[in-house]
Amino acid sequence: MRQSLSGTRTTTPTGRRVAWLAVALSLVLAVAAIVDQAGSRSLFEHAAAVYAPYSKEVQSGTVYGLVYGVAVLNLLLWLLVVGLARTPRPVAVGAAAVAILVTVTLGLVLLFVTEYGVRPFPAVWGLLALLPVVAGGPALARLTRGRR
Repeated sequence: MRQSLSGTRTTTPTGRRVAWLAVALSLVLAVAAIVDQAGSRSLFEHAAAVYAPYSKEVQSGTVYGLVYGVAVLNLLLWLLVVGLARTPRPVAVGAAAVAILVTVTLGLVLLFVTEYGVRPFPAVWGLLALLPVVAGGPALARLTRGRR
């Protein structure tokens, strides 16, 4: 805790608490995929429309499986960061940096991957995959500064 100018004590979120936000944001992609798969199936319909001119069949499980895989990997990485947040600073900072790099890479893959010159995933799915970085960057900064 630190003292404010008025003399009252204020708290700042620790890197661990901010990393929990990254965990929650990792779940957003999975929940969105579950809702889409159970309802409108817009992701599958988009992929099927993209591959139809090339006489390729798309399996629903493949399309959603890729998105679930990204969501689970992000979730596990950020849970690892939460678990390591109380370890020595270099370990926690390294885990957070790796989690950010992998999360960004997976999000960019969903955003920019192409096959037959077209994108099988709408941009919204890549943006959802990038959400954990919104909290991951501040978590890394707080872990880098050390314990408060």
